Amino acid sequence: MVVRRGGLFLSQIGRRRPFLFGVAVSAVKTCASDFFAQKVVEQREQVDLRRNFIFFMWGLLYLGGVQYFVYVHLFARRWFPDAMSFAAKSWREKLADRQGQRTVLKQVFLDQFVHHPFILFPAFYQVKEFIEGGTASEGWRKFRQNQVEDLKLTWSVWIPVFMLNFSFSPIWMRVPVVAIVSFGFTTALSCLRGAPETVE
Repeated sequence: MVVRRGGLFLSQIGRRRPFLFGVAVSAVKTCASDFFAQKVVEQREQVDLRRNFIFFMWGLLYLGGVQYFVYVHLFARRWFPDAMSFAAKSWREKLADRQGQRTVLKQVFLDQFVHHPFILFPAFYQVKEFIEGGTASEGWRKFRQNQVEDLKLTWSVWIPVFMLNFSFSPIWMRVPVVAIVSFGFTTALSCLRGAPETVE
């Protein structure tokens, strides 16, 4: 009963304040996943607070803020206005809606082969480098050095997730779905890229 009430409460907040809901969920999740990576996966005695702050800010500013704009305003409202009606259809209706299926594929392609490689990852390395006290050019070089490995990990997780997210999630739930799945992804990214790196 308590879990059901909590779920209804969160659903109401998400519908009334979708931007704040998405930003809050993303910031808390990203910070928590780095904490999990450090304490459980890496079994560190002390949490690296600088590293944890990088992931908190990344979740707050980009994963919550920028991605809300990308997934809700650009994808759902401007570029793919039929996405909302497709997501609300039944399974049977979705299977018959070829145009809606093409729209899902276009969204996944744009997100995974344009947004992630050319905007998201360069921005991640800039935020990380800024907090670590490095330069923009160092951030760019680290992005280029890690690009192939980062994208392989990204595509293995996010292509199937976004196929489902763009097909079934109501618009207000898109960023929170990404945040929830992203807990595991961000834990892996934190282990892979959280520590200061040198350019080879």
